[in-house]
Amino acid sequence: MLPPTRTSQIWKKVIQLITDFCCLNLGIGLVYLYRFKYFPELFDSGRRLSAIQYFEFNIIFSSAVIVVLAILGVYKINRRKPTVRNFSHIFLGIFTVIFGLVSFFFFFEFDRNIFPSGVPISRFVLLFAGFAAFIFVLWGRFLLWLIQKILQINGIGQIKVAVVGDSTDELVNYLGKQSLISHIEIYKELNLQTVKNLETKIKNHQINEIYATVHHNSSLLGKLAWLSERYKINFIFSPEGFGQFEFFDLQPRRIKQKLYLEIIHSNLDGWKIVLKRVFDFVFASVVLIVLSPIYALIAIAIWLEDKSNPFYLSDRVGPDGQIFKLWKFRRLKSEFCTSEDNKESLIMEKSLIDISDTRGDGILYKINNDPRSTKLGIFLEKTSLDELPQFWNVLIGNMSVVGPRPHQPREVARYQNDHYKVLNIKPGITGLAQISGRSDLKFEQEVELDCWYIENWSFMLDIVIILKTPFALIKGHKS
Repeated sequence: MLPPTRTSQIWKKVIQLITDFCCLNLGIGLVYLYRFKYFPELFDSGRRLSAIQYFEFNIIFSSAVIVVLAILGVYKINRRKPTVRNFSHIFLGIFTVIFGLVSFFFFFEFDRNIFPSGVPISRFVLLFAGFAAFIFVLWGRFLLWLIQKILQINGIGQIKVAVVGDSTDELVNYLGKQSLISHIEIYKELNLQTVKNLETKIKNHQINEIYATVHHNSSLLGKLAWLSERYKINFIFSPEGFGQFEFFDLQPRRIKQKLYLEIIHSNLDGWKIVLKRVFDFVFASVVLIVLSPIYALIAIAIWLEDKSNPFYLSDRVGPDGQIFKLWKFRRLKSEFCTSEDNKESLIMEKSLIDISDTRGDGILYKINNDPRSTKLGIFLEKTSLDELPQFWNVLIGNMSVVGPRPHQPREVARYQNDHYKVLNIKPGITGLAQISGRSDLKFEQEVELDCWYIENWSFMLDIVIILKTPFALIKGHKS
């Protein structure tokens, strides 16, 4: 789970991209209306494009401009450019595409029929469309800016920050000029009481970012870092004496002439999150559709065995500590399915853990030869078919196809500080830990693998894990 400020930055860039694409199409479409529809006498009828042809050109042109703008860094989430530079890059992106097309038409005069019907496009219209598109993009950006300002005036989208340290005047003055920041709390001293106060306010969503300029007491700075890690807020600090932060990925941030370091909770950030979510949605949709007959057969078989609900919903902890319902095919007899309402089932499970737990690492457990299982449930557990309904969790956004193992609230309650990192991103149906030993791993080994995955995420890594999962299941079944 990303800090709220980071999430808002991602959404802002997504909305900017969509707005730019729409404005490009509107600007180019307006040229068509004026040039061909309202002033047909000014244009040779033999060179006139139909509405469908112009729509095709419009989409291709706008998409090409968006690609060029992305290459120029206009949509980079972690880069803050001056407005003038952004607009100059937008102008450059639009006319780079136009220059490329005009050059093509110039050097290949007889091959400039870019549509199947053989109707050429006017270079004058192309040039005029570029200026219209640029103006519409500027208006779109202005409209987004205006909406953002209106929302901020009404207290929407603003953040509250805390500044900790004795030399904070320059930093406070800088932050006070930021329209995004609605409130600044200043703590001149860093002590245990300061940490407690900040933790209370972070829990109550009264603090979204912490800036630290403390050059001593690194152990308490470490506590602030762990607070930011646990509750997923931004933590930016001056780099002097940062030995306590060796467990974190750091990103430099320059403010005036001073250097600060920001903790990066995960490599899965920015457009990578958008890519992963799109992939998850498509992959889960395909699996649910293709395997729907298998889902139906398993559900019917479970119901026929003991005439009870074939599905079991279990509480799991997601990013930011939020509880969600994990879907599974029920593999236990219905009267033994654990829930907070069924105290007897919890007592029985605890006694089984004490007797038959094969993990024995104090946090996770695995009951060997579980007497509560149905005959079909034993097969479902060994083949991991009981986890197939979790693709519904992926579809609705509770989980990802690949990620850390989803843990129960009572397991998370036993976490140490360095364990909370596994809650930085959505849990997964499969993951690096799952293909590296499944339940044979100790909890600390599992956390180490999951943390490595979080810090080194890539799309290709997800693909490799997905491809290795069937082999891990087969190997685990044989063993």
